[in-house]
Amino acid sequence: MARFNIDVFASQCGVTPANIRSWQRYGLIKPHVDERGHRFFDIDHCSRVNDIVGWLEKGVPLSNILALLNGEAMRRTSGWFAIQDIVLSHCREQQHAKLRGLIWRYGRELPPAIFIDEMIRPLRLWMNADSSSGMAMSKAALDSALIEYATFVLASGRKRHGSSMYIIAMSLNDSIDIWLESIRYASDGFRVEVLPHVIAMPELDKIKADHIVIWIDRVLNQKQRVEYQRWLTEGKPVILAGSAAGETLNTLANHSDHRFFGQ
Repeated sequence: MARFNIDVFASQCGVTPANIRSWQRYGLIKPHVDERGHRFFDIDHCSRVNDIVGWLEKGVPLSNILALLNGEAMRRTSGWFAIQDIVLSHCREQQHAKLRGLIWRYGRELPPAIFIDEMIRPLRLWMNADSSSGMAMSKAALDSALIEYATFVLASGRKRHGSSMYIIAMSLNDSIDIWLESIRYASDGFRVEVLPHVIAMPELDKIKADHIVIWIDRVLNQKQRVEYQRWLTEGKPVILAGSAAGETLNTLANHSDHRFFGQ
């Protein structure tokens, strides 16, 4: 039977090594130990990971999952609303240390897709709907914690072997979007660099990377489309992402070699 170290095992299961280590601390998954005392995982552990991820997607906290995996009935499980309410409370009270602690905790405990798409994005959408000055302060506190966490994830990712990636925004409705996506890409094994400011006509000739993600929240104008076509013709590894990527590619549907990472 194949044996995996923690990095390979996490990659095979679509999670991160930090997730696996966190789950071990909760007693949710236990590696095998060989005759020389080396820890390893095998294919049987994958079903355990699938079960853990399934409960996390429902918003069940890690502290409750072991009982569920053991077949114990739970009277009540906390969903995302409970977790988001705690995060929001720290934002409102400007309790930055507690807020950072929660963001870093759930960033380690949750697979990136769940952390971003189930926990953070819905909370920020709800906060965006409130235009009061108090909520603006709360949102600023959350965004600051998210950027700080993202820079940590990116710095850690650059220490590992992997493909290099640049993320550049040609148009951007919400600056946090590219930071959240950078967490996702870095967790997938990319060594990510983020240019957080909008650059309407970026010069890519100086960028040496295996992948260049062009973030767009507005359809490319004619001049930008011409530049994008030139990048493709020159073989630059450009990938469109963001809310307007699909619509932009529809205008270029007669070309078959366009690449697209959907938001």
